[in-house]
Amino acid sequence: MLAGEYAVLRGGHSLAATVSCGMTVEASWDPKAASWSIESDIWSEPRVVADDHTPQTDILCRAVQFAARKTSLHGGTLRVSSEIAIKDGIGSSSALRLGVCAAFLALRDHLNPSLSQEAAQSAWQLQCEGQGVASGYDIICQQQGGLVEFSFEYENNKWKPRWFKHDLEASNQIVHIFTGGNGAPTTPTIQTTSSWLEGANRFERLIDASETLVDMLNQAIKWPDAISLRRLYAACGTVRQLFAGNPTFPTAVAERLAEVPGMDSDWSWKTTGAGGEDAIILLGTNLQISAAAQALESLGWHKAAFHLANVGMMIKIQDNSETPGREPSTRSSRSAMREFLG
Repeated sequence: MLAGEYAVLRGGHSLAATVSCGMTVEASWDPKAASWSIESDIWSEPRVVADDHTPQTDILCRAVQFAARKTSLHGGTLRVSSEIAIKDGIGSSSALRLGVCAAFLALRDHLNPSLSQEAAQSAWQLQCEGQGVASGYDIICQQQGGLVEFSFEYENNKWKPRWFKHDLEASNQIVHIFTGGNGAPTTPTIQTTSSWLEGANRFERLIDASETLVDMLNQAIKWPDAISLRRLYAACGTVRQLFAGNPTFPTAVAERLAEVPGMDSDWSWKTTGAGGEDAIILLGTNLQISAAAQALESLGWHKAAFHLANVGMMIKIQDNSETPGREPSTRSSRSAMREFLG
């Protein structure tokens, strides 16, 4: 999330981008199995989930149970591997939900043209159930790939996302992602921040400031001249200062970066996503952010090895069936690339 967090929940726009690493979800259906064996690179042992009414609290197990019910595929194996650490806080939970839903739907529907839309809708539904509230900006961004401006409506029990893809162009020259904080659990962070925003007309103030930041960021990515950059830094500072009173705001980081000259005039910074100590973004050229980067490194943060990239969801199919007319037995969904969606 580059701009628009929380404001997007109240009719504002968000600006988000995918990165150059991702997550792979591989599902293999076994028509004789009555449950799903789930493997993850963060678990030491597989877990077993059936599409019954047994409550599932783990995000991955819940997603598999949900998708199994939806598709009536009762058993098989599912494997998840990720190049993104959970503690990095850049949307791994939403990518996980999207990958699982897309993999199951590909097993069922043989890449029906509506699969992509249904996968996004299902992942958003899971996200709402898990977090209590969700715009789905991250799901649409991961599905489409690249730099995505997003807004949505929710009418008559229907989710109506709207989006526009921008060219990334010079984004990696002025957007720098840093990770290494203590992390921020998404659901409690969203709940705390949303409650805090309800007071003192903060939501109204945020929407105005956030819309300006989205516009300035778009402009600076397209035309990164001195005037555009100064306007971007000022707009970023306005949004960040509004969040500064939030109980989840990373105060220690803010105090350290406030010591670096030129903040919000020669460079700027912001939290991203749910906020807290998830990923932090420095805005500015490499030269402009050098002192701020050193300040973050002194606190244990480091510049991420990945960068913004035009990669979205991709579905690959491998048919292992041996009997003519039998359902294809393997589908895999990689929620970090795009193929048939193009």
